[in-house]
Amino acid sequence: MRTTRIRQRQPNLLFGVILLITLIALVSNISPFASIICKAGATNENVLDDDDFLAEILAEEARQEEEHARLEAEAREFEAMKARQASSPGGGMPGGNPKMGGNKMRGGGGASRSMPKGASGATFSKLEQELKKKEAENAAKRAAEEEEQVSKEAERIRLKREAAFEAELKKMNEEQRRAAQKQKAKDAKVVQRILKASKAGKHYAVLGIRNLEVQLGPYYIFNISIGPIVLFRVKTKEIKRVYRNLARTVHPDKNKDGSAEEAFHALESSAAILTDEKKRSDYDKKIIASRRRRNKYAIESVLGASQKVWSHTLSTFRVTKRILGPFSTPILVIGALII
Repeated sequence: MRTTRIRQRQPNLLFGVILLITLIALVSNISPFASIICKAGATNENVLDDDDFLAEILAEEARQEEEHARLEAEAREFEAMKARQASSPGGGMPGGNPKMGGNKMRGGGGASRSMPKGASGATFSKLEQELKKKEAENAAKRAAEEEEQVSKEAERIRLKREAAFEAELKKMNEEQRRAAQKQKAKDAKVVQRILKASKAGKHYAVLGIRNLEVQLGPYYIFNISIGPIVLFRVKTKEIKRVYRNLARTVHPDKNKDGSAEEAFHALESSAAILTDEKKRSDYDKKIIASRRRRNKYAIESVLGASQKVWSHTLSTFRVTKRILGPFSTPILVIGALII
């Protein structure tokens, strides 16, 4: 009986040993899998970090591409401006470098990519300033050519009118000739006065009007504006009346001077400015600003001269006192009384 029980327990014990070995094997195999899983998680985190870094690199490259595209657009625009400048009269860049153009600036790599960020903008700014300067010079040159052409035309008309007047004189008797020449001298005075004032840009003087207009203010008291107050302003009605009377005198059909037509056009231009409220207001502002600058310069000149005189007087007094010693004061008092 006992032998039978022992034989029955042996398979159970064997089974338990096998189960224990199996559990130990399983436990020993779990730790490698756990470390592998942890390593996989860390690897995933590293992959995510690498993805973020790659995204930053791509974004930076995109910004660089946008910057290069902007520079290429500016280069194309500058090339177009330079082409327009070259096609205009007297075109071309003053002292410009023809090699600085689209070929070097348009390249995807090379010098444009190694150029500092602010250098390209400074270069384009400098080139733009040179282009504007050249355009201003061309405009001034065209204006001078137009003025010269107008002067030549005015001289041609003057010579033609003088020749016509001389032909009329030959048909007159002596008394009529003296009267015509006397009238022509009077007409010439009026014409020369108008032309002289017109060249100086004095529109009131062209019409023979004394501009005594005075502007006071504006004044500010406790943030309250008072003015400007305008005194002695010539009315537009008076300007038109003076213009009509003077136009009859200077009209080329009545005035025998050779430059009467030029003076008549100058008179019309001045009257057009002074009878238009906006143009007259702008012109008056320029006159007032010019007067203020002139007055300021005069005051500064007087003060500077006074300071120099006072400085020289003091220097002379010191030198005299040093030379004369104790007798300087009586001598200076006697000299002042004599003067």
